[in-house]
Amino acid sequence: MNISDETTAKEAIDMWRSKAPKEQLRRIRQAIETLELNQMHYENRGNEKGVIRSENAIDILSQRRMEIESEL
Repeated sequence: MNISDETTAKEAIDMWRSKAPKEQLRRIRQAIETLELNQMHYENRGNEKGVIRSENAIDILSQRRMEIESEL
């Protein structure tokens, strides 16, 4: 799933809830890495809205990661 903003981050989290916690963590890590690369691209292009969308999606995914890790 291509995660590009807060909405798609929340949708991905909902889709992944049926997966095992370790699988969820793997997918979250991959999504965060991709978003960080997107964020750098947007920064280089001077696209402030893109940077903010990426940051917000990363925050949502990071929060879910912390929730899962606290349950393990």
